[in-house]
Amino acid sequence: MKKILKMLLGLFLGSAIGLLIGGVFYVVFSGGTFSEYFGKLSSIDGLEMFELIGLMVFWMLVSVVLQIIIHEGGHLVAGLLTGYRFVSFRVFSLTLIKKAGRLMFRRFSIGGTGGQCLMSPPDRPLDQIDTRLYNLGGVLANLLVSVVALTIFFLYDLPTWAGTWMLMMGIIGLIYALLNGLPLKIGGISNDGHNLLHLEKSPLDKRLLCQMLRTNASVQEGVQPKDLPAEYFAPTDSIDWGDGIQTNWQMMVVARLENLHQWDEAWQLLHEAVGAQKVMPKVFWMEAVCEMIFVCLAKTCTDKEHAEGGHIDEARALYTPTIRKYVEAYGPTQSSKQRVAFAVALVMEDNREEAAQILSRLKSDRQQYLLQGEVDMDIELMEWMALNSH
Repeated sequence: MKKILKMLLGLFLGSAIGLLIGGVFYVVFSGGTFSEYFGKLSSIDGLEMFELIGLMVFWMLVSVVLQIIIHEGGHLVAGLLTGYRFVSFRVFSLTLIKKAGRLMFRRFSIGGTGGQCLMSPPDRPLDQIDTRLYNLGGVLANLLVSVVALTIFFLYDLPTWAGTWMLMMGIIGLIYALLNGLPLKIGGISNDGHNLLHLEKSPLDKRLLCQMLRTNASVQEGVQPKDLPAEYFAPTDSIDWGDGIQTNWQMMVVARLENLHQWDEAWQLLHEAVGAQKVMPKVFWMEAVCEMIFVCLAKTCTDKEHAEGGHIDEARALYTPTIRKYVEAYGPTQSSKQRVAFAVALVMEDNREEAAQILSRLKSDRQQYLLQGEVDMDIELMEWMALNSH
C-alpha cells in the first residue's frame, strides 16, 4: 500500500511540476502572463484536464527513459571520438554488450543509477587520455535534444499528444542536463560535471578511474581479478573514503584479495571501509559490508579455533535486515550477492541444503550474468568454502 501511495504521490508531484514548468515556458516564450496560463487551464473541463494530466504523465515517463538512453548515448559517442573502446551500455538493468563480435543483452544493476555507458580508455600515457569530453558527452546530448524538442514545440502547431511529448522531452532533458552538468555529488557520488573538473585536478583519481575501466572490461570478458596484472592494483599512499572513485577502486582491490584467498589483508581493508560509514557513499559502504560478511565467514574456514566467538559473530552483527534485503535485491544481477547469500546459508545458518541450491542456480545461470570473470571467481570461492567449512 505504501508503494502505491508513493507512486501516486510521485505522479501527482510530477504532473504539478510539469504544469508549473509549462507555465514558465509559456510566459518566457509567448510573452503571456501566469494569470493567462492558469486561466487557460481553468477553462478546461474536468475530463479534459484528467486526460491532459494522464497524457503528461505518460510522456514524462517515456521521456525519462528516452533521455537516459540519449544521455548514455552521448557518453558513447564522445568516448568513441576520443579513442575509448565500447564495453557495455545499460538502461536500468538491461545491458547491451559485445561478445565474440556479437551484440547481446545481459542484466546488471547498480543502486542509485538509471543507466551507464562503460568504455575502456585508450592505451596511452595518462596525460594523453581525455576524460573531459567523455564526461561531457551525456550532458551535451541531453541539451541538444531538449533544444530541438522545445523548438518544435514552440514553432509548430502540433496535435496535443505530440506537443505534450515534445514539451516533456524538452523539460526532462533540461533537468537531466542540469543534474549531470552542474558539479555535484549525489549520494556521495560525483556526477559528470564534478568528474569533468575533478579528474583534471587529481591525477590519482584519473589513474584509478582508467584502471577501473580497464579492469571492468577484462572482468566482463571473463578474466578473474587474480589473473590481471598486479600493477593494476598497486596500493595508494592513503585512502579518502569520501571519494567515490577511490572507494570504488578499493572494492576492486578487495575482490582481488578474495580471489587470492588473502583473507587477513581483505579483512583489514574492509574493517577500515566499514568504519568509514559517515563519509563513504552509501552504496559503496553497503558493498563493503557485504564483502566483510563474506570475508568473516571465509576466515572461519581457515581459523576454526577462533571462528565461533569472533568471525561468525561479527558477520551476524553486520547481516542486518537492511543488508539482507540489499543482497536479495541485487542477487539476480550480481553474482557476488549470490556468493554472500551462499556463505550466510552455509556457515552462519548451517543450512547446507539452501547453500547447495544457491550454488547450483548460479552455475546453471552463469552465462546470464554480465561480469563473467566475477562469476567464475564467485563459483570458485563458493566451492572452496563448501569444501573447507565445518
